[in-house]
Amino acid sequence: MVKKGKAERRQNFKADMRAIKKEDVRKLQETYSRFFGAEPEEMKKNSSNIRKKVYVFGFALTIIFGALLYLTKNVKFVGF
Repeated sequence: MVKKGKAERRQNFKADMRAIKKEDVRKLQETYSRFFGAEPEEMKKNSSNIRKKVYVFGFALTIIFGALLYLTKNVKFVGF
């Protein structure tokens, strides 16, 4: 067995882009089905739950930010 140098291996390498793309698509579909579910009804339910959580979290952050802004502008803190 003869070891090839790094430069020699690089010259002989030809990427099979179709195979790489198919593998990436397969991995993406697998990840998506793990996260949202395999069945269409399950996907709808899980994506709806995630959307609700994002909206609630965003609303809560907006309220907290607004309250902090109000307090810093309108309330006199002792010692400041």
